[in-house]
Amino acid sequence: MRAADIGTNRVVQLNESSSPEEAACTMRHHDVGCVVVTKNTLLGVVPSGMVTDRDLATRFLSAENDEDKSSLHDIESIPLATCRPDATIDELVDIMLGSHVRRLPIVDEEGTLLGIVTLDDVIAALAELLHRVSRAAAGAKAID
Repeated sequence: MRAADIGTNRVVQLNESSSPEEAACTMRHHDVGCVVVTKNTLLGVVPSGMVTDRDLATRFLSAENDEDKSSLHDIESIPLATCRPDATIDELVDIMLGSHVRRLPIVDEEGTLLGIVTLDDVIAALAELLHRVSRAAAGAKAID
C-alpha cells in the first residue's frame, strides 16, 4: 500500500494570504482539521505549510498572542513535511515520526499538491491488512 492508495485527493487548501478566520470557517464547512497553505511561485501554486485547528487555538487565539497574525503565513507550520505518491506505509510512519506530524500532503516531483494522507489513513490501511492476514491464516477464501 502506497500513499496515493490510502490517502485522498480531496485537499482543503487556502492561499497564505488568507486570514485565520477564513481558515476556521473553511475547516468547519468542510469538516476537516487542517488546511494546506499554498503560495504562488513562478512554477505555479505549491504547498508551503499547514494550519491545523490546534494551530488556530495555540498560535492565533492564545492569550499570549501579542503579535499581529492576520494571515495564514503568520501561523502556518513550517517547514512542511510531505511525501511522494509511491511512499510506503513504513516510509509514511518514518516521516510522520521524524517530523512530529499526523498529516502529510502528497506531492509530485515538481511539488504540485496531489492529495493528503493522515495517520488515521495509515491506521485504517494497517487494520485492513491485518484483517486480510487473519483471514488468510484461518484459511478463508478471498472474496473478489
